[in-house]
Amino acid sequence: MKIPTPNLRHFIFGLVFAYSSFGWAQPSGVNAQEDESSAQSKIEVEIIREKKWISPIPKRFQDPTNEFLVKVWFDQQFLADGDAYKRRATEFSTSKRTVLRTRVVTALKKAAEESYEKAKSDLERLVENHHIRDVKRHWIVNGFSCITNSTSIRELLTVPGVTKVFVTNQAASRRIPRGFKIAPQPPRPNNDFVFAPSQYKHPWYCRALMAEKTWKKFGITGQGTLNIVHDFNFQYPANLTRNLSNSVGFNFLTNSRALTNPRASQAKRDLHGTMCAAIICGHGTEDCEFELGIAPEAKWAGIIAGGNIESSVEWAIEQSADTYSMSFSQPGLRDYRSHWRKVMEHGSFCGVYFVSGAGNFAQTELVPLQMRTPEDIPEAVFAAAGVRRDLSRTEFSSKGPVDWSVEHYGGGLVQKPEVCAFNQGLPMLTSKGEVLPVALNGNSFAGPMFCGAIALMVSADPDLLPWDLKQIITSTATDIGPKGVDSETGHGLINCFRAVKEVLRRKAIRQGTDSTPFFGREKDDSIDPVKYKQSLTEKVVMLGNFQPNSIAAKLGFQPFDVIVSINGTKIKSVTSVRESLKPSSPTNNKITVSRNMKPVELEIGAEISGFGKLTEQFLAPVFK
Repeated sequence: MKIPTPNLRHFIFGLVFAYSSFGWAQPSGVNAQEDESSAQSKIEVEIIREKKWISPIPKRFQDPTNEFLVKVWFDQQFLADGDAYKRRATEFSTSKRTVLRTRVVTALKKAAEESYEKAKSDLERLVENHHIRDVKRHWIVNGFSCITNSTSIRELLTVPGVTKVFVTNQAASRRIPRGFKIAPQPPRPNNDFVFAPSQYKHPWYCRALMAEKTWKKFGITGQGTLNIVHDFNFQYPANLTRNLSNSVGFNFLTNSRALTNPRASQAKRDLHGTMCAAIICGHGTEDCEFELGIAPEAKWAGIIAGGNIESSVEWAIEQSADTYSMSFSQPGLRDYRSHWRKVMEHGSFCGVYFVSGAGNFAQTELVPLQMRTPEDIPEAVFAAAGVRRDLSRTEFSSKGPVDWSVEHYGGGLVQKPEVCAFNQGLPMLTSKGEVLPVALNGNSFAGPMFCGAIALMVSADPDLLPWDLKQIITSTATDIGPKGVDSETGHGLINCFRAVKEVLRRKAIRQGTDSTPFFGREKDDSIDPVKYKQSLTEKVVMLGNFQPNSIAAKLGFQPFDVIVSINGTKIKSVTSVRESLKPSSPTNNKITVSRNMKPVELEIGAEISGFGKLTEQFLAPVFK
């Protein structure tokens, strides 16, 4: 993902700040049911004791005429060293998440105000002397962003309190993607949705991850949670509007709520954000009997960040978000990875669970570079690797460990990923509300499954702390790889039922209520990997993606059609497709395909050409 600099509309010449000088806005909704004395008690920030530092300037930015974006830290930080996350997690191990959020946000904003007041006059001087421009404050990491060049960057170290300057990989570009200037606003939320587990059909992954059992046994469906989806474009089928957050979302590229590019199509790339949201909390409708969400009663909102990761996370915290889904990967960030990590670590203490897929780079990168930022961030970001429906690892799924030999964080290999979910042969929801039963591949969608599982857990206990959640979801996962934790599937396949059950057990103990119903294992509380794989015996063959003017399209085929039979012979493999075709007249091969789970009759000649790559997918059954 390229990181553009902030839009010029956000700034005027000189020093322009995003927040009022009279104080930071308080996060909405975080004070309900809090212990007032705990919420108001002061949290101390820490001081970075390391030497002042500027990251190396890439060769392409060494010409003084080439400006670039930097991220600057002040020395007052909530977490002041690379080991502080675990240390302060122990310090606040008995806190409630909602109370801790309020306290940490207050501490972060207070530190940001104090640091700015000390630095204000010097920053104004640097702006007046044309050393920096387009300064933007942020509090999630106490500091600011600005544009500078190779000759002026060292002037930043003269500002009181400045301790680290991270050069990003982004030049001073101000371009906004075409289309977003006239993009429509998202629909208004419709909150009349009432969930019933038996009302709609659910995809196979809801059963395999034990989400369906969680709904039925505990009545936990994600209610009360807000899930932020950080992506690049959103479309709004009816399956996603009833539980759209009242805040809808925000586009930091255009400083608006416009999240849909009018140029977007029904291609997979333009439905990426839509599908991430659908897997987390997509619901059924009167016109669509398929419900794709792991947590169907959870709410969601979209974010387009455009490089403003600080503002995006701050916005999510202000909305009292619970999860933050990031299905993207950024290579080559060098020491700038430390800034991303600090944003996520501070955001974690502000009550946000950050989630990502493990990445799709196993075939192009070597370990320890297969997992990129943000999925490589330990503790504060939870990463899900991907497996096929038969529990075998997909060959493109990135694996760990990852190396953290960067500024501020000690070197060494870190175990990743945490768990695994499914990333191949998944259903796809179009913006028109149609469902293609087998269409999606990629770890972009394993991450949202993890996000949906977390939404169920937080729905069961809103005060669940991030480090406790990590311990629960990893300890309850179903081991499907080498025994124990491994670099390909982590601790195993997510098990929503056992995870929620353990959350309820701990909550009951904490509240002094009867925890007996939540102790111990029970029958069918996990899939049996051997029996599960044995049940997947029937396969179908699916067409790949192809161009609208291809031979296949002219004959009436559509991408992702499933070949059911050829000349009356049932098709179960790619080999049987070719064996079943008769090499005679152009119209004597009659093919039945399944399109949107409805049969369509077509005819072709003796060859399958222009049909995209044929793939074998498991059938048994997609929806039930």
